[in-house]
Amino acid sequence: MPDDATARLVSKLVPNTPALVYEESELVDTASRIRRMAADAGCDLAYAMKPCTLAWVLETIAPFVTGFAASSPFEAQLGRQILDDRGALHYHSVAVTESEFEQVAELADFMSLNSITQFHARQPQSNDRVSLGMRVNPGISFVADERYDPCRRHSKLGAPIDALSTFGSRILDGLMFHTNCESDDLRHLLATVSSMERRLTQVISDLDWLNLGGGYMFREGTDTTPLRQSVEILKSRSNTKIFIEPGAAFVRDAGYIVSTVLDIFDSNGVDVAVLDTTINHMSEVFEYQFEPEVLDYQPEGEHRYILAGRSCLAGDIFGDYTFDDPLKIGDRVTFMEMGAYTQPKAHTFNGINLPDVYAYTKEGNLSLLASMKYEHFAARNGAHQHAYS
Repeated sequence: MPDDATARLVSKLVPNTPALVYEESELVDTASRIRRMAADAGCDLAYAMKPCTLAWVLETIAPFVTGFAASSPFEAQLGRQILDDRGALHYHSVAVTESEFEQVAELADFMSLNSITQFHARQPQSNDRVSLGMRVNPGISFVADERYDPCRRHSKLGAPIDALSTFGSRILDGLMFHTNCESDDLRHLLATVSSMERRLTQVISDLDWLNLGGGYMFREGTDTTPLRQSVEILKSRSNTKIFIEPGAAFVRDAGYIVSTVLDIFDSNGVDVAVLDTTINHMSEVFEYQFEPEVLDYQPEGEHRYILAGRSCLAGDIFGDYTFDDPLKIGDRVTFMEMGAYTQPKAHTFNGINLPDVYAYTKEGNLSLLASMKYEHFAARNGAHQHAYS
Protein backbone atom coordinates (compact mmCIF):
# COMPACT_ATOMS: atom_id res chain seq x y z
CA MET A 1 0.00 0.00 0.00
CA PRO A 2 1.23 3.56 -0.67
CA ASP A 3 2.61 5.42 2.30
CA ASP A 4 0.20 8.14 3.52
CA ALA A 5 3.11 10.49 4.20
CA THR A 6 4.28 10.16 0.60
CA ALA A 7 0.76 10.74 -0.69
CA ARG A 8 0.51 13.92 1.42
CA LEU A 9 3.85 15.14 0.07
CA VAL A 10 2.93 14.44 -3.54
CA SER A 11 -0.49 16.06 -3.10
CA LYS A 12 1.26 19.28 -2.12
CA LEU A 13 3.82 19.03 -4.93
CA VAL A 14 1.27 18.72 -7.73
CA PRO A 15 1.14 22.21 -9.31
CA ASN A 16 -2.39 21.95 -10.71
CA THR A 17 -5.40 19.83 -9.95
CA PRO A 18 -7.19 17.61 -10.64
CA ALA A 19 -4.25 15.29 -11.13
CA LEU A 20 -3.82 11.55 -11.43
CA VAL A 21 -0.50 10.50 -9.90
CA TYR A 22 1.26 7.14 -10.18
CA GLU A 23 4.00 6.20 -7.72
CA GLU A 24 6.88 4.40 -9.40
CA SER A 25 8.02 2.71 -6.19
CA GLU A 26 4.57 1.24 -5.58
CA LEU A 27 4.32 0.01 -9.17
CA VAL A 28 7.73 -1.65 -8.99
CA ASP A 29 7.13 -3.22 -5.57
CA THR A 30 3.76 -4.60 -6.67
CA ALA A 31 5.05 -5.93 -9.99
CA SER A 32 7.98 -7.61 -8.20
CA ARG A 33 5.62 -9.29 -5.75
CA ILE A 34 3.25 -10.57 -8.44
CA ARG A 35 6.15 -11.83 -10.57
CA ARG A 36 7.53 -13.76 -7.59
CA MET A 37 4.13 -15.33 -6.87
CA ALA A 38 3.60 -16.35 -10.50
CA ALA A 39 7.13 -17.72 -10.85
CA ASP A 40 6.82 -19.75 -7.65
CA ALA A 41 3.65 -21.31 -9.07
CA GLY A 42 5.27 -22.11 -12.41
CA CYS A 43 3.30 -19.87 -14.74
CA ASP A 44 4.17 -17.04 -17.10
CA LEU A 45 2.94 -13.58 -16.12
CA ALA A 46 1.30 -11.03 -18.42
CA TYR A 47 -0.21 -7.62 -17.63
CA ALA A 48 -3.81 -7.12 -18.78
CA MET A 49 -3.71 -3.58 -20.17
CA LYS A 50 -7.32 -2.55 -19.68
CA PRO A 51 -7.04 -1.03 -16.15
CA CYS A 52 -4.33 1.44 -17.24
CA THR A 53 -2.83 2.01 -20.67
CA LEU A 54 -0.44 4.87 -19.87
CA ALA A 55 2.77 4.30 -21.80
CA TRP A 56 4.94 5.14 -18.76
CA VAL A 57 3.05 2.62 -16.62
CA LEU A 58 3.43 -0.04 -19.33
CA GLU A 59 7.15 0.68 -19.62
CA THR A 60 7.53 0.42 -15.84
CA ILE A 61 5.72 -2.92 -15.66
CA ALA A 62 7.27 -4.47 -18.80
CA PRO A 63 10.51 -5.75 -17.19
CA PHE A 64 8.49 -7.80 -14.70
CA VAL A 65 6.22 -9.64 -17.15
CA THR A 66 6.56 -11.89 -20.17
CA GLY A 67 4.07 -9.81 -22.13
CA PHE A 68 0.84 -7.82 -22.23
CA ALA A 69 -2.79 -8.79 -22.83
CA ALA A 70 -4.84 -6.52 -25.10
CA SER A 71 -8.56 -6.41 -25.87
CA SER A 72 -8.77 -4.07 -28.87
CA PRO A 73 -6.67 -3.15 -31.90
CA PHE A 74 -5.61 0.13 -30.26
CA GLU A 75 -4.46 -1.66 -27.11
CA ALA A 76 -2.68 -4.24 -29.26
CA GLN A 77 -0.85 -1.54 -31.22
CA LEU A 78 0.21 0.25 -28.05
CA GLY A 79 1.24 -2.97 -26.35
CA ARG A 80 3.40 -4.02 -29.28
CA GLN A 81 4.88 -0.52 -29.51
CA ILE A 82 5.98 -0.67 -25.87
CA LEU A 83 7.11 -4.31 -25.94
CA ASP A 84 8.72 -4.21 -29.37
CA ASP A 85 10.21 -7.71 -29.58
CA ARG A 86 10.79 -8.06 -25.83
CA GLY A 87 7.62 -9.95 -24.96
CA ALA A 88 4.50 -11.75 -26.10
CA LEU A 89 1.20 -10.07 -26.88
CA HIS A 90 -2.02 -11.89 -25.93
CA TYR A 91 -5.31 -10.81 -27.49
CA HIS A 92 -8.91 -11.59 -26.63
CA SER A 93 -12.03 -9.63 -27.43
CA VAL A 94 -15.76 -10.32 -27.26
CA ALA A 95 -15.89 -10.00 -31.05
CA VAL A 96 -13.23 -9.61 -33.74
CA THR A 97 -14.10 -8.31 -37.20
CA GLU A 98 -12.38 -9.57 -40.33
CA SER A 99 -10.33 -6.38 -40.69
CA GLU A 100 -9.44 -6.33 -36.98
CA PHE A 101 -8.21 -9.90 -37.20
CA GLU A 102 -5.92 -9.00 -40.08
CA GLN A 103 -4.48 -6.12 -38.08
CA VAL A 104 -4.10 -7.94 -34.77
CA ALA A 105 -2.71 -11.15 -36.30
CA GLU A 106 0.37 -9.15 -37.29
CA LEU A 107 0.84 -7.92 -33.72
CA ALA A 108 -0.23 -10.71 -31.37
CA ASP A 109 1.40 -14.01 -30.48
CA PHE A 110 -1.68 -15.59 -28.89
CA MET A 111 -5.34 -14.91 -29.68
CA SER A 112 -8.37 -16.27 -27.82
CA LEU A 113 -11.61 -15.95 -29.75
CA ASN A 114 -14.80 -15.59 -27.75
CA SER A 115 -17.09 -18.19 -29.30
CA ILE A 116 -17.16 -21.24 -31.53
CA THR A 117 -18.80 -19.10 -34.21
CA GLN A 118 -15.96 -16.57 -34.06
CA PHE A 119 -13.36 -19.33 -34.11
CA HIS A 120 -14.77 -20.93 -37.25
CA ALA A 121 -15.10 -17.51 -38.91
CA ARG A 122 -11.53 -16.39 -38.19
CA GLN A 123 -9.51 -19.62 -38.23
CA PRO A 124 -9.21 -19.64 -42.05
CA GLN A 125 -7.65 -16.15 -41.87
CA SER A 126 -4.95 -17.21 -39.44
CA ASN A 127 -2.44 -18.91 -41.75
CA ASP A 128 -0.39 -19.72 -38.65
CA ARG A 129 0.41 -16.04 -38.07
CA VAL A 130 -0.92 -16.23 -34.51
CA SER A 131 -1.47 -19.10 -32.08
CA LEU A 132 -5.25 -19.43 -32.05
CA GLY A 133 -7.36 -20.45 -29.08
CA MET A 134 -10.75 -19.81 -27.56
CA ARG A 135 -12.19 -18.33 -24.40
CA VAL A 136 -14.18 -20.88 -22.43
CA ASN A 137 -16.83 -20.05 -19.84
CA PRO A 138 -16.58 -22.66 -17.05
CA GLY A 139 -19.99 -21.60 -15.69
CA ILE A 140 -18.82 -21.30 -12.08
CA SER A 141 -19.66 -17.96 -10.44
CA PHE A 142 -17.73 -16.35 -7.59
CA VAL A 143 -18.74 -12.68 -7.99
CA ALA A 144 -21.75 -11.46 -6.00
CA ASP A 145 -22.48 -8.50 -8.30
CA GLU A 146 -23.52 -9.99 -11.62
CA ARG A 147 -22.52 -6.80 -13.46
CA TYR A 148 -18.95 -7.98 -12.92
CA ASP A 149 -19.51 -11.73 -13.01
CA PRO A 150 -17.99 -13.26 -16.17
CA CYS A 151 -19.94 -16.46 -15.49
CA ARG A 152 -23.34 -14.88 -14.95
CA ARG A 153 -26.36 -16.58 -16.49
CA HIS A 154 -26.50 -16.07 -20.26
CA SER A 155 -22.98 -14.62 -20.17
CA LYS A 156 -21.51 -13.16 -23.34
CA LEU A 157 -17.97 -14.02 -22.21
CA GLY A 158 -16.66 -17.25 -23.66
CA ALA A 159 -17.97 -20.45 -25.17
CA PRO A 160 -20.00 -22.55 -22.70
CA ILE A 161 -17.84 -25.36 -21.40
CA ASP A 162 -20.31 -28.05 -22.47
CA ALA A 163 -20.05 -26.87 -26.07
CA LEU A 164 -16.29 -27.35 -25.99
CA SER A 165 -16.39 -30.86 -24.58
CA THR A 166 -17.16 -32.22 -28.05
CA PHE A 167 -15.21 -29.62 -30.04
CA GLY A 168 -12.55 -32.06 -31.14
CA SER A 169 -8.88 -32.77 -30.57
CA ARG A 170 -6.03 -30.54 -31.79
CA ILE A 171 -8.30 -27.91 -33.31
CA LEU A 172 -7.41 -25.37 -30.63
CA ASP A 173 -3.88 -24.25 -29.78
CA GLY A 174 -5.04 -22.98 -26.40
CA LEU A 175 -7.83 -22.02 -24.03
CA MET A 176 -8.38 -18.90 -21.99
CA PHE A 177 -10.82 -18.30 -19.13
CA HIS A 178 -11.46 -15.44 -16.72
CA THR A 179 -13.95 -16.12 -13.93
CA ASN A 180 -13.37 -13.63 -11.13
CA CYS A 181 -13.17 -9.93 -10.26
CA GLU A 182 -10.81 -8.35 -7.70
CA SER A 183 -10.66 -11.50 -5.59
CA ASP A 184 -8.10 -12.34 -2.91
CA ASP A 185 -9.04 -16.02 -2.80
CA LEU A 186 -7.11 -18.19 -5.23
CA ARG A 187 -9.12 -21.21 -4.10
CA HIS A 188 -11.70 -19.96 -6.60
CA LEU A 189 -9.13 -20.49 -9.33
CA LEU A 190 -8.36 -23.99 -8.10
CA ALA A 191 -12.07 -24.86 -8.07
CA THR A 192 -12.38 -23.63 -11.66
CA VAL A 193 -9.32 -25.51 -12.89
CA SER A 194 -10.41 -28.72 -11.12
CA SER A 195 -13.83 -28.55 -12.76
CA MET A 196 -12.37 -27.84 -16.20
CA GLU A 197 -9.85 -30.66 -15.90
CA ARG A 198 -12.64 -33.13 -15.21
CA ARG A 199 -14.91 -31.89 -17.99
CA LEU A 200 -12.33 -31.12 -20.70
CA THR A 201 -9.70 -33.77 -20.01
CA GLN A 202 -8.85 -34.61 -23.61
CA VAL A 203 -9.10 -31.04 -24.88
CA ILE A 204 -6.69 -29.79 -22.20
CA SER A 205 -4.28 -32.67 -22.87
CA ASP A 206 -3.92 -31.53 -26.49
CA LEU A 207 -3.35 -27.82 -25.80
CA ASP A 208 -0.12 -25.88 -26.31
CA TRP A 209 -1.12 -23.22 -23.80
CA LEU A 210 -3.76 -22.26 -21.26
CA ASN A 211 -4.44 -18.73 -20.02
CA LEU A 212 -5.88 -18.50 -16.49
CA GLY A 213 -7.03 -14.90 -17.00
CA GLY A 214 -7.07 -12.35 -14.20
CA GLY A 215 -9.45 -11.14 -11.52
CA TYR A 216 -7.11 -11.83 -8.57
CA MET A 217 -5.35 -9.08 -6.62
CA PHE A 218 -2.19 -10.86 -5.39
CA ARG A 219 -1.88 -8.67 -2.32
CA GLU A 220 0.90 -9.14 0.20
CA GLY A 221 0.25 -12.28 2.23
CA THR A 222 -1.99 -13.94 -0.37
CA ASP A 223 -1.89 -17.73 -0.12
CA THR A 224 -0.69 -18.80 -3.56
CA THR A 225 -0.83 -22.53 -2.82
CA PRO A 226 -4.06 -22.91 -4.86
CA LEU A 227 -2.35 -21.25 -7.84
CA ARG A 228 0.54 -23.69 -7.66
CA GLN A 229 -1.89 -26.61 -7.32
CA SER A 230 -3.85 -25.36 -10.34
CA VAL A 231 -0.71 -25.26 -12.46
CA GLU A 232 0.31 -28.73 -11.28
CA ILE A 233 -3.09 -30.16 -12.24
CA LEU A 234 -2.90 -28.69 -15.73
CA LYS A 235 0.73 -29.64 -16.36
CA SER A 236 0.09 -33.20 -15.19
CA ARG A 237 -1.94 -33.68 -18.36
CA SER A 238 0.64 -32.32 -20.80
CA ASN A 239 3.48 -29.87 -21.22
CA THR A 240 0.96 -27.05 -21.60
CA LYS A 241 2.36 -23.54 -21.12
CA ILE A 242 0.40 -21.69 -18.43
CA PHE A 243 -0.21 -17.93 -18.42
CA ILE A 244 -1.90 -15.69 -15.88
CA GLU A 245 -2.76 -12.06 -16.60
CA PRO A 246 -3.75 -9.82 -13.68
CA GLY A 247 -4.59 -6.22 -14.45
CA ALA A 248 -5.89 -4.14 -11.55
CA ALA A 249 -3.56 -6.02 -9.20
CA PHE A 250 -0.58 -4.25 -10.77
CA VAL A 251 -1.84 -0.68 -10.69
CA ARG A 252 -4.71 -0.07 -8.25
CA ASP A 253 -2.66 0.91 -5.20
CA ALA A 254 -0.09 2.88 -7.20
CA GLY A 255 -2.42 5.67 -8.34
CA TYR A 256 -4.39 8.43 -6.66
CA ILE A 257 -6.42 11.47 -7.66
CA VAL A 258 -5.45 14.81 -6.14
CA SER A 259 -8.20 17.44 -6.10
CA THR A 260 -8.79 20.91 -4.65
CA VAL A 261 -11.77 22.20 -2.66
CA LEU A 262 -13.50 24.90 -4.73
CA ASP A 263 -16.47 25.68 -2.50
CA ILE A 264 -18.02 24.78 0.85
CA PHE A 265 -21.62 25.52 1.79
CA ASP A 266 -24.38 24.28 4.07
CA SER A 267 -27.04 22.07 2.49
CA ASN A 268 -29.84 21.35 4.95
CA GLY A 269 -27.50 20.98 7.88
CA VAL A 270 -24.58 19.24 6.20
CA ASP A 271 -21.56 20.96 4.67
CA VAL A 272 -20.99 20.16 1.01
CA ALA A 273 -17.43 20.48 -0.26
CA VAL A 274 -17.32 20.88 -4.04
CA LEU A 275 -14.08 19.63 -5.58
CA ASP A 276 -12.45 20.40 -8.91
CA THR A 277 -12.65 16.73 -9.84
CA THR A 278 -15.78 14.75 -10.70
CA ILE A 279 -17.00 11.20 -11.07
CA ASN A 280 -16.21 11.79 -14.76
CA HIS A 281 -12.64 11.11 -13.66
CA MET A 282 -13.44 8.08 -11.48
CA SER A 283 -16.22 6.30 -13.35
CA GLU A 284 -16.14 3.17 -11.22
CA VAL A 285 -17.21 5.18 -8.16
CA PHE A 286 -20.53 5.79 -9.93
CA GLU A 287 -20.73 2.34 -11.55
CA TYR A 288 -20.05 0.45 -8.33
CA GLN A 289 -21.74 3.07 -6.10
CA PHE A 290 -18.97 2.90 -3.50
CA GLU A 291 -17.25 5.57 -1.41
CA PRO A 292 -13.56 5.72 -2.35
CA GLU A 293 -10.84 5.88 0.25
CA VAL A 294 -9.81 9.45 1.03
CA LEU A 295 -6.48 10.43 2.55
CA ASP A 296 -6.86 11.62 6.17
CA TYR A 297 -10.47 10.47 6.46
CA GLN A 298 -11.21 9.69 10.12
CA PRO A 299 -14.34 7.64 10.94
CA GLU A 300 -14.71 9.47 14.27
CA GLY A 301 -13.64 12.87 12.97
CA GLU A 302 -15.49 15.97 14.20
CA HIS A 303 -15.89 17.69 10.83
CA ARG A 304 -18.35 16.16 8.39
CA TYR A 305 -18.59 16.87 4.66
CA ILE A 306 -20.31 15.52 1.60
CA LEU A 307 -17.56 15.48 -1.02
CA ALA A 308 -19.10 16.42 -4.36
CA GLY A 309 -17.86 16.62 -7.92
CA ARG A 310 -18.22 19.76 -9.99
CA SER A 311 -20.41 18.47 -12.84
CA CYS A 312 -24.12 19.26 -13.12
CA LEU A 313 -25.07 15.63 -12.40
CA ALA A 314 -26.98 15.50 -9.11
CA GLY A 315 -25.39 12.15 -8.33
CA ASP A 316 -21.85 13.45 -8.81
CA ILE A 317 -21.13 12.65 -5.17
CA PHE A 318 -18.16 10.77 -3.72
CA GLY A 319 -19.65 10.22 -0.30
CA ASP A 320 -19.99 11.36 3.30
CA TYR A 321 -16.64 11.86 5.07
CA THR A 322 -15.40 13.09 8.43
CA PHE A 323 -12.02 14.65 9.22
CA ASP A 324 -10.18 15.71 12.36
CA ASP A 325 -9.53 19.16 10.90
CA PRO A 326 -12.04 21.35 9.04
CA LEU A 327 -11.69 21.66 5.28
CA LYS A 328 -11.07 25.07 3.75
CA ILE A 329 -11.45 26.34 0.21
CA GLY A 330 -8.13 25.64 -1.50
CA ASP A 331 -7.34 22.50 0.53
CA ARG A 332 -6.24 19.37 -1.28
CA VAL A 333 -8.39 16.22 -1.08
CA THR A 334 -6.74 13.00 -2.28
CA PHE A 335 -8.57 9.85 -3.38
CA MET A 336 -6.48 6.73 -2.81
CA GLU A 337 -6.39 3.39 -4.70
CA MET A 338 -7.36 5.02 -7.99
CA GLY A 339 -4.74 3.41 -10.21
CA ALA A 340 -7.07 0.94 -11.94
CA TYR A 341 -9.79 1.83 -14.46
CA THR A 342 -9.46 5.55 -13.71
CA GLN A 343 -7.29 6.67 -16.62
CA PRO A 344 -8.96 4.63 -19.42
CA LYS A 345 -12.54 5.33 -18.29
CA ALA A 346 -12.24 9.07 -17.56
CA HIS A 347 -14.38 11.27 -19.80
CA THR A 348 -15.23 14.93 -20.39
CA PHE A 349 -18.94 15.22 -19.56
CA ASN A 350 -19.88 18.91 -19.19
CA GLY A 351 -16.66 19.73 -21.04
CA ILE A 352 -14.73 19.29 -17.80
CA ASN A 353 -11.13 18.55 -18.68
CA LEU A 354 -9.37 15.33 -17.78
CA PRO A 355 -6.86 15.33 -14.92
CA ASP A 356 -3.22 16.00 -15.65
CA VAL A 357 -1.26 12.76 -15.23
CA TYR A 358 2.01 12.59 -13.32
CA ALA A 359 4.63 10.03 -12.37
CA TYR A 360 6.22 10.31 -8.95
CA THR A 361 9.58 8.66 -9.53
CA LYS A 362 11.74 6.62 -7.19
CA GLU A 363 14.11 9.60 -7.08
CA GLY A 364 11.35 11.80 -5.67
CA ASN A 365 10.67 13.77 -8.85
CA LEU A 366 7.23 14.68 -10.19
CA SER A 367 7.09 14.22 -13.95
CA LEU A 368 4.17 15.31 -16.15
CA LEU A 369 3.06 12.44 -18.39
CA ALA A 370 -0.08 13.80 -20.04
CA SER A 371 -2.09 17.01 -20.08
CA MET A 372 -5.23 17.46 -22.17
CA LYS A 373 -5.84 20.85 -23.77
CA TYR A 374 -8.84 22.46 -25.44
CA GLU A 375 -7.48 21.31 -28.80
CA HIS A 376 -7.98 17.67 -27.78
CA PHE A 377 -11.56 18.39 -26.69
CA ALA A 378 -12.29 20.32 -29.89
CA ALA A 379 -10.84 17.61 -32.13
CA ARG A 380 -12.87 14.90 -30.39
CA ASN A 381 -15.99 16.95 -31.05
CA GLY A 382 -15.18 17.51 -34.70
CA ALA A 383 -14.37 21.21 -34.36
CA HIS A 384 -11.34 20.82 -36.64
CA GLN A 385 -13.78 20.22 -39.51
CA HIS A 386 -15.27 23.70 -39.24
CA ALA A 387 -13.93 27.21 -39.62
CA TYR A 388 -14.88 29.86 -37.09
CA SER A 389 -14.50 33.60 -37.48
